[in-house]
Order: sequence, then structure tokens, then C-alpha cells
Amino acid sequence: LQTPDNIWRWVRRFYTLVHIGHGTHQAIKTYSTNFPDTKIIPGDIKALTGKDFLETAGLKSGELDILDGSPPCSAFSVAGKREKGWAGYVKDTRNSYFDDEGNVIEEGDVEVQEGIKKYSDGKTVESIENLFLEFIRIAKEIKPKVIVAENVKGITFGEAKEKLYEFINSFEKIGYQVTYQVLNAADFGVPQARERTLFVCIREDVCDALDLNFLNLHSTVFPNPTHAKHITLREAIEDIVNDPNEIQELKDYVMGGFQKDWITKLPFNPTRHTKPSDKEYRDWNPKASCFNMIRPCPDLPCPTLTQRGQQKSVSGVFHYAENRKFTIKELKRIMSLPEDFVLTGNFDQQAERIGRMVAPKMMAALASSIYENVLKPYND
Repeated sequence: LQTPDNIWRWVRRFYTLVHIGHGTHQAIKTYSTNFPDTKIIPGDIKALTGKDFLETAGLKSGELDILDGSPPCSAFSVAGKREKGWAGYVKDTRNSYFDDEGNVIEEGDVEVQEGIKKYSDGKTVESIENLFLEFIRIAKEIKPKVIVAENVKGITFGEAKEKLYEFINSFEKIGYQVTYQVLNAADFGVPQARERTLFVCIREDVCDALDLNFLNLHSTVFPNPTHAKHITLREAIEDIVNDPNEIQELKDYVMGGFQKDWITKLPFNPTRHTKPSDKEYRDWNPKASCFNMIRPCPDLPCPTLTQRGQQKSVSGVFHYAENRKFTIKELKRIMSLPEDFVLTGNFDQQAERIGRMVAPKMMAALASSIYENVLKPYND
């Protein structure tokens, strides 16, 4: 797992010019600490233009190799959904589109507020699903050779597919051929079963130069899995030397709150990922409560880490052999971060940063494929 030079060599191919601040002061501080040479625009993307990015990077429209982003779409997330009743976007009647001048227009009513996201510092962002269209608006002005956009797996099924097709059509309207795939980070050496939808959009003139089309685009840009045998949670973290004070603090937090009544009833080292809501526990949990609380199987990749789930006060993935949440060192290893990666802020803010990430080793594989199969031959 510890190959930081290899990981960041490819990650830095994406993040060497400009980064827009995400959500909170601590997010920006964490980013700038790890990438001190990257220029950061700490602004709201809705108030920015492609020109702002190009001027900051010192580039002209069409010169940028890759524009990468993860516009949030929390209404599509299935992290924590129950087996029945998840509606996704079915009650959202908004119609979002670009007008003739390239502005994002929103029409219709919102019957549910699934698109509200809360950060660890208390800030909220409403209607965040439209940030995907704002991202496309910026891309239209920058005209990069390649666009990479990441989103949750839930956007690929159910009612959410309407938004999936909307995004694809919007990319095509601004001059790109589009393909997408759900990638599992565990297939790329990450000890976590973290599935994410990756869009890869290639500018039409680049496609023409490389003879790429809808028949071969997908097989050209997406990498094959690098790890047929998944790395287990135990293999990933069992050798970590933790701070005993952090361990004790996490244990004390569990024993002093509501989590104690639930997690202590789940067996250590289960042979599968276990929840209080599982059927065999209905005698003491008839309402199937705490369906987000997980005692993971140590011999499988870790379940998906979420931005809220690994904070101390909520349900989430607990340690397989202790009644506590994972330490920051353990979370970094589970996300395939180098051990020298710096996280700022308190425990919850650090856990949130990790829970929002695209797993570096998975992105490294995608970046390598795009570079070798698209950018290098085109630029040569």
C-alpha cells in the first residue's frame, strides 16, 4: 500500500495548476498543505467563469490537458439507504438546463430537500446537484482536451438515471464524446469496496485525431483492474502503530454515548459485514435501527467510508475487533493515502476529508490510462 511516489506522480498530473476550494477552510488548508505549489481559488463555482481559471493557470482556451472535478450529487447516494423506500430523485421535479448564453437555468419545484449537504463546520449548501451543470459550464469555456468527472454509483440506476443522461447530453452539447463506468477501488489495490461513477469526456477533435468513437472510446480510456485479489481490511491496518491517547479517546466516546448500546452487541471479527439491523438481531432491534452502523469483516475490503460516517458522533464503520471508530492513520491506509499525507483540523474534520475523497490508487490507474492512451499520443 505504501507507494506514495507512484500514487502522487499520477495524482499530480491532474492537480498541478488550479484547485477550487471545497466546502470549508480546513478542506482548503489540507489541500494547500499537501500541494503548496498549486494555485487555489477559494470561491463559489457559481460565481466563477472559465476565464478565471485560465488566467490563474496562464493558459488559453483549449490548451488544458485535463479538467477534473467531483461535483457533488448527494441525492443520488445510496450510502445508508434502506432496502425499501429509497426514492433518489423521483420527487425532485426540477428541470435544469443551459440557456443560449450558457447560464444554468433551473425550473420547477423541489418537493424534497435531498440535495442539502452539511459540512463538519456547520455550513450547508443547497441544490448541490446543479453544481454538476456549473462544472460543465466552466468546462465549455476552458475547452480542455479531456474532462474527468466523478460521482456516486447511485446516479447509474433508478430515477437518478434521468440526471445521468442529462449530464451526458450536456457534455456532448459542448463538444465532447462521453463514456462512463462504475469503478470499484478494491479492484485497484485499495482496501475498501468503494464504488464510484467516473465520466471521461474527450474533445471531439482529439477523438478525430486518434480515431476514437463510441465503439472504442470506453475500452481505450478505462483501465483494467490491477488487483484480482483484493486487499483485506486486516492486511491493510494490522501493522499500524496508533497513538494510544487517540485509541482511548475513541473508545471513551463510544462507551459514553448511544453507540455503546448497539455496537457492543455485534461480535468481533465477524465473517461478513454485520449491522444491528440484520435479521438475526431483530429480537433486540425489532425496528432495524442503526442500519448505517457496521462491524466489518476483517478478511474483506472495508465497506465504503463516508464523509459523515467516520465522524465520532454518528453511525459508520467501526473497528472489527474493538468498540471504536478507526483512527486517522487507519482511515488514511483504508483510503490508500500515503502515510505522509497531512490532514488539518480536528478529528471529525480530518475524517470528513477522507470520506469525501476519490481513492488515490483508483484515480492513479485511470490517470495512467488516459495519459498513455489519449494525451501522450495526441500531444506527440
